[in-house]
Parts: sequence; C-alpha cells; structure tokens
Amino acid sequence: MGELSKKIGEHGERVVRSFLDIIGWSGAQEGESLTCSEPDKHQRKKGTVRNTHGIDLFYSSKSQLQDYTLDNVIISVKYTSNAYPVNPRTIFKAHIKDLAQTVECFMCSELRADNNESYEMTGINSACDTGVLFWLTNDKSSDQDVISKVSSVQLDSELEFGAIHVVDNSKASFIYDSISYAKNRYKDSKVYFHYAFGSSNYNDPDIKKYGSILPVEYLTSNILPFRLVNNDSGKVKFCISCSENFSEESISRLISLASDVSLEFTTDFVFLFPDYDPLDHESIVKKAIRLLQEKSNNVEISVFSYENDFRGLINER
Repeated sequence: MGELSKKIGEHGERVVRSFLDIIGWSGAQEGESLTCSEPDKHQRKKGTVRNTHGIDLFYSSKSQLQDYTLDNVIISVKYTSNAYPVNPRTIFKAHIKDLAQTVECFMCSELRADNNESYEMTGINSACDTGVLFWLTNDKSSDQDVISKVSSVQLDSELEFGAIHVVDNSKASFIYDSISYAKNRYKDSKVYFHYAFGSSNYNDPDIKKYGSILPVEYLTSNILPFRLVNNDSGKVKFCISCSENFSEESISRLISLASDVSLEFTTDFVFLFPDYDPLDHESIVKKAIRLLQEKSNNVEISVFSYENDFRGLINER
C-alpha cells in the first residue's frame, strides 16, 4: 500500500511539473526540506514535536503585477487516483493546514534568505511568499470542481500565511485547455500572458506588459488574458479566455474589459468560452459587436469554444 501511495505521489509531481512548464514556471526546485521553527505548534500528533517540513516544489520569479517584488511560491502537490470525496472539507482543511505551516516556516528559513539574496542586485526590495495547493485526481469521472465545495470552510485562526491558491481539476483544465487552444489555433503566433497594469505595478521600469510566465495571481482567476503576436507581421490579437459559460452578460463584460485594456495596441479581439456554440450564440455576439462598433470603428471580434469538438469546425465570428 505504501509503495502504491508513493508511486501515485511521484506521478502527481510529474504531472504538476509538466503543468508548470506549460505556464512558464520552468526550473522549479523539488524535494526541499525546511527546519520547523514551531515544533510544538506544528506537531502532527499530540505529544510529538515536528522537526521539518517538506516542500514538493518551489518556484521563484520577479513579479509582473507588483513593483520591485519577488514572488516566492511554495507548492504542495496532493494527487490521488480516487475521486474527490463527497464531503471534501476535512481533507481540504488538513491540506491547507499543512501548507500554511510550511509557508510560515519558509518565511524564516535559510532557503528563503538564500533565494532572496540571489535577487539583491536586480532592484527587488520586497518578497511575497505564496502557497499553491495542487489538489488533483486522476479519476476522470470525478467531480472536477472541488473548490466550490470548500469555499466557505472556516480555517483554523492560528494559521499564519499571506495567500494560498488552490488548483483543482477544474481550474487546471481551464488553464491547460485555454493555453492549448490558443497555441493550436494560432500556430503562426507566439502566445503570451498579458500583464494587467494598475497602481501596484506602475513604477517599476523592469515590469513587462506581457510575457511567457503566468503570474501566480492568475492561477485562480476566472479569466486568462493573452497577447497573440504574429511571427511575421508582429500584429497583435488580444485574447481573453473565460471559465464561465457563454451569456450575453459575460460577452458584453469581456468586450468592455478588452476594449478598455487593449485599444492602445490592437483592435482585434478573441474571446474563448467552454461552451460557445455559433448556432445558439452567434446572434448575441453580433449584437455585442454592433454596440461596440458604435463607439469604436475597425474592431474585429472572434469567439470560440476552447472545449470544441467536431461541431466547432464551422465556428465563426
């Protein structure tokens, strides 16, 4: 039983490492061990002390959403061959507790100090330590969206951490399918993540407007923004993939967002939904385009399903 559990765990880490490569998080360190700074507080069993915390994967890069900030990402991989439990709250709380305690000890660890020091000459003056829980199952018939079932869970008040992002089958599929669809449909273009600009990343001159690394904040977003840059002409399309089902409200909201964000560099928009069907939805899209073109001329809009099957072969604008 222990051998099988180890095999499943190793398989899960390979799956997550491949996923990290897709989102630009290449070179993540694995198998790091931290000295526990709170051996009594972090004990697993009553009456025993905890000496160490294991980190499945550790990734670090300059933030593109926060000025002069280093993102340190502590990754926990929980992978199972079974379906998600019907009531996942207890297991979820245990997973979060374990990761939160690891993040707490990471904040005063040599690993953090050494890693931050390696960025000292880059202008970075602060670090953000974030936990990411990949809670995935190999069971394809399993309820894919487990996050919605645990969103109201009350965590232990003694836990100390800044932020933890949870990626389940549904969220991982959304990110993977969106990136794969964009790359397969637009083979003549480079697919980059678009980095939103605001008051938090306005002053740092080294922050880019787009790039190949997915910001950690995007992991649990319901939308993913891309720039599709043609290899020959350099022409740019602005693409937004949305995990919500298509509706008149959702397409209108995304068109408004896209026009606000991207009219300075393109008027060519692409929107992706999981369930877009031109037979049912094309008239809604045409209405939204007409309303936008009353404000802006020469706007091009395409809408597709990133989960398309053969029925999407006639997928139109």
